[in-house]
Amino acid sequence: MNHTIEIALVALAVLVVGIIYYVVTKESEVSSQIRSIAKAVEDLHRELFMMDKRLKQELEIITSLQESVPVSQHSLHAELGREVNEISVPILESLGQIEGSLSAYKEKTENRLRYLEERIRNLSLPTSISGLDDEKVISRYNQGIEVDAIAKELRLSKAEVEFVLKINQLR
Repeated sequence: MNHTIEIALVALAVLVVGIIYYVVTKESEVSSQIRSIAKAVEDLHRELFMMDKRLKQELEIITSLQESVPVSQHSLHAELGREVNEISVPILESLGQIEGSLSAYKEKTENRLRYLEERIRNLSLPTSISGLDDEKVISRYNQGIEVDAIAKELRLSKAEVEFVLKINQLR
């Protein structure tokens, strides 16, 4: 019985030594991982500190620029507004004059056109063109025959047929 107890104690001692070896090995791995994580956290902390410091410097620069820009921006805006006004007022006046001239020219042209149309209506036209009666042109046009076909059929020029239609206010 002593012998079995000794073997059991030796087995237990080997098991304890094995467990201790396993724990020490795992502890060194975990310790190594913890050190690498701690180093990464320290590096991140250092980088964060540097970024915070740069951010504060940038904010100071932006603040100083903002304090100086509104005055210069406002004066620049005002100067540009004055220059635009100085340039645009003469242009607008010229455009107004051009518009007035064009309106007068349009009215004058329309009056001339009305005068000419009235004179043409008042002209004593022959009752027929080239020996043909105007009614032939009008009746064929009312039948839906094209101007070219009427001119060809009646042996007139297209301008003569269109003139008859215009005088009679059909075209």
